[in-house]
Amino acid sequence: MNLNSIKILNPWWEKPEAIESDEHIVQIKDKPYYFNNPVKSELALEPGRGYIMRGSRQIGKTTLLKEKIKEAIQVKRVAATKCIFLSCESFGNYEKLRDTIVDWLGTKRTDQTVICLDEITFVDDWQRCVLWLYNSALLKNSSLFITGSNARDLKKMAERFPGRNVKEVNLYPLNVDDYATLDCFKGKPKAELLETYMKVGGFPHAIRDLCEFGQVLDETYETYSNWIFGDAHRFSLSREVLIHILFRIFDTLSTQVTWQRIIEKTPVKSHETASAYVEHLELAFLCKVLNCYEIDKEMASPRKAKKIYFIDPLLYVVAGGYLRGFRNSFKWWIEYLNKPENRGNVFESVVINHLARIHDPIYYWYSSNLKREVDILLKQGKDIELYDVKLQPQTVKPVMGKTVKIITPENF
Repeated sequence: MNLNSIKILNPWWEKPEAIESDEHIVQIKDKPYYFNNPVKSELALEPGRGYIMRGSRQIGKTTLLKEKIKEAIQVKRVAATKCIFLSCESFGNYEKLRDTIVDWLGTKRTDQTVICLDEITFVDDWQRCVLWLYNSALLKNSSLFITGSNARDLKKMAERFPGRNVKEVNLYPLNVDDYATLDCFKGKPKAELLETYMKVGGFPHAIRDLCEFGQVLDETYETYSNWIFGDAHRFSLSREVLIHILFRIFDTLSTQVTWQRIIEKTPVKSHETASAYVEHLELAFLCKVLNCYEIDKEMASPRKAKKIYFIDPLLYVVAGGYLRGFRNSFKWWIEYLNKPENRGNVFESVVINHLARIHDPIYYWYSSNLKREVDILLKQGKDIELYDVKLQPQTVKPVMGKTVKIITPENF
């Protein structure tokens, strides 16, 4: 990437106030659906600090980087010419990215700088670039912010930074609690927020659609569909196979599945293929896989059937829409939720994902001898907590002498 192209991405180099006209800043300014992500307070603009931010595409990672640049210029008084934003999708390899950063640093190495590398997992061997910069002491006066959408690459990078000031930060779509902080939802009761959340989900563009149009537009579902396929293409995954795997996850929501069951009613022949595609979806922050926990053995059983949930309600609409087409998708989803069984399953998914963000790992439990399943098993040291997710309060029998608590929309 040449200097002129980089200047286009960094107009504040010419005029510091240009950060206010950045498209990502303009899109959220004074908007009722703007989410003031509390993660921002964890990202210190201090020399020598680095952050690796992981999360799915289209959840506001780029906007977060632009907000940090704005904060650096306007609050921390870092010179605007010493704040750089690079979209890494345009770099083919790590050498080009490394050389671009080295050239830009130039005589700035003794000054505080802010370096934002967006979607770095598009760069082959990008870890070598960042590690080289750290080993060369070129980043000792820099605040480094990295975003990416593939857990495998990002986790590998974090593990190569022992003893360095690099922190991992996970980013997610909004949850129901986050809804309550938005101006467009303020003052609304929790029950109404949950109802809206199950219909819309927590991706920013979907929430914007609801505020501006009263529904999620078909075009928005297609946008999310396109980036799912685009990311899969980078890893040489088949579009046709992925469509069927996504639909089977949608179709088997809340049920135990083996890899063999995932490929039922599909042209996929190998359970190894199913496993590989689901692993990709999990590493791309699109789904959560729950293993069965064996209480008597005090360990998870990776060989037993699993339960697979998408991380956000919107993704069920996308997965269900591949085979039916994206026509009146929001209306179709509302009709889908009107059926109690579907509604209960989606609510279960919402609860699972909510708990998974604050408690990792999370499991389910099942006994073929007792013919009994528990939706959620949380392990706190040697203590185990069991939960079932229901639409209405119920009394359930203990499991192996342990109380099973019930989570309903009223007490969620």
